[in-house]
Amino acid sequence: MRRQFEHFHMSEDYEVNSLSQKITGRHVIQQVIQMARAQFKNPERLRALDIACGPGNLTIELLHALEESFPNTKIVLAGLDYSEKNVNILIEASKGAVEGIVGSFYEFPSAIKNEDIIFSNHGLHWQPPYEMNNVIYSYLDSKERAKYETWALKNFKKALVNIYNAMREGAIAVIQFGREGQIQKLWELVNKIFDEPPFREYRNKVNFPVYHPSVANMYSSLDEAGFAKENIEINVLAEDLAEDTSSSITKFLRGFTGPGIGQFFDQEKVELFYHTIEEKLSHSDINEFRKGQLLTTIIKLKKPG
Repeated sequence: MRRQFEHFHMSEDYEVNSLSQKITGRHVIQQVIQMARAQFKNPERLRALDIACGPGNLTIELLHALEESFPNTKIVLAGLDYSEKNVNILIEASKGAVEGIVGSFYEFPSAIKNEDIIFSNHGLHWQPPYEMNNVIYSYLDSKERAKYETWALKNFKKALVNIYNAMREGAIAVIQFGREGQIQKLWELVNKIFDEPPFREYRNKVNFPVYHPSVANMYSSLDEAGFAKENIEINVLAEDLAEDTSSSITKFLRGFTGPGIGQFFDQEKVELFYHTIEEKLSHSDINEFRKGQLLTTIIKLKKPG
C-alpha cells in the first residue's frame, strides 16, 4: 500500500473520543457471538481475526466475549492493522493474549488463513492513500468523483475477496462500515470551513480517502467475492451520533482527521481549525445536527462447510 500521504492515520486519542465507534462496535461483537453460538456449538479451537483493529480496545472485548461464550474452547485471536504502533499497543494491552499483525486488508499477510470468525468495525470504508483536490470524494467534480469511486469500489471488492479467501469452510464474518451519507453534516461543515481564510489555501492539499458504498454495490461486490446470496445478510442503520456536545463532536472529528490536517497546517492553524469547527457547532442545534448521522452497515456472512 502506497504511503506517501497517510491521511487516514487516526490520532492517538481517537479511541477515547469516539463513543459512537465503541457503541457500534459492541453491537457488532454481540452479533458475532450470536452467530458463533449458532454455528460452532462446542469446538476445541476457534481462530478469529479483527480487521483494522486500531489499538485493540474492541479486539480485547471480542476476546473476552468469545472466552465467556466458549469456556472450553481455545480462542486464537489476531488483530490486523496497518499501524505497527497500534499493533504493539494491542499486544501490550492484551498481555500477549492477542496476536498482532501489521498489514493492510487490501493485501492480507500470509499468516491470515483458515479463520473461523472475522470481525471488523469502522475500518473497511478507509481507502489507500489517494491524491485528490478536495477534502473527500463527495465534493469532487462529477468526472473526478466517478474516477475515484471506480478505483475505490475495486479496492473494496479486493478487501472482500481477501476476507472470503481467509475464511475456512463453515466460517462466519460480521463486518461494519459507513455507507452513503455517513456523517454528511460534519463533512459539509468541514468543506465550508475550507472555503474560509486562512484555510482556503489548503483545500487542494488535504484529503481523506474514504469510500461509503451503496447497498447495491455491497451486494454486487459480495457476490463477486464469492459469497452466495443466501449467505449474505445486510442490515442498514441510521443512528444519532453518540457525541452530544459541540466539544465532543469536535474531538470525534479531530480523532480521525487530526493527523491528516497536521501534515499541512502549522500547529497554530490546527488549533484554529478545530476551534472554528467547535465554534460553529456551538451555534447550531446539536441534537438536530447529530440526528441520523451514523449511516452504517452491518454485514453478516457465512462460508458453507
